[in-house]
Amino acid sequence: MFNIKEIYTNLGTYNLRARISVGIIFLAPWLLELYLLIPEINSISSTLIVGIITYGLCNIIIVYCRIPGVKAMKKCFPNLLPAQEALLPSNHYIDSITKHRYYHFFSEHMQDFKIFPSDSEMTPYVSSAVTWLISQTRDSSKFPLITEENINFGFTYNLLGLKPYGIVLSIVGIIINLMLLYPYFPNFTNCSKIMACLIVNLLFLLLWIFVITQQLVISAGRKYARALLSACDSNLWD
Repeated sequence: MFNIKEIYTNLGTYNLRARISVGIIFLAPWLLELYLLIPEINSISSTLIVGIITYGLCNIIIVYCRIPGVKAMKKCFPNLLPAQEALLPSNHYIDSITKHRYYHFFSEHMQDFKIFPSDSEMTPYVSSAVTWLISQTRDSSKFPLITEENINFGFTYNLLGLKPYGIVLSIVGIIINLMLLYPYFPNFTNCSKIMACLIVNLLFLLLWIFVITQQLVISAGRKYARALLSACDSNLWD
């Protein structure tokens, strides 16, 4: 018998929400097809077997999502992480007064941190500073907003990484459903489940094409950057 709490603890919040949930969204149309079109799947024993298989695939999903996900993230932020970009002198995502306050914070907490007027000179220092800040803010109980925005960021770029595969899977699902509907043409009154599967695949195709975009990842990345850098103003450092 599955212990949900134990599964949650073993996988971790980030893996569940930023990786496993991406895999579930990716497979959702086909899982729905199985449950609607194959009656045997609806039984408790079959559902348990599907659950066991899904749990067994969790680690594969976790590992696989990292590869296309990181590639997608680097397409959105090709040079630096969002927080590192935000600290560059030429970047205006964070106002200059706040940015200089963050510079002062890093100067106090990092011996080698220096401030320069040009991006090229500042890049190694902001890169090191953000890497250090990430390592210091991993405690989700102390920095819940950072954890939340980090999960959202990971969720979006992992989705973007699977976008090509999601589109193909939805198109294949649409073709299969159209083939299943063909014998009923022109009377579709007795094939409501197939119609439901067709509509779901169409909706997921629209989701992959128009919702899962680079702009979605960039927006989530900037929100994560703002949350991460706001830790510089926290009183937890005192």
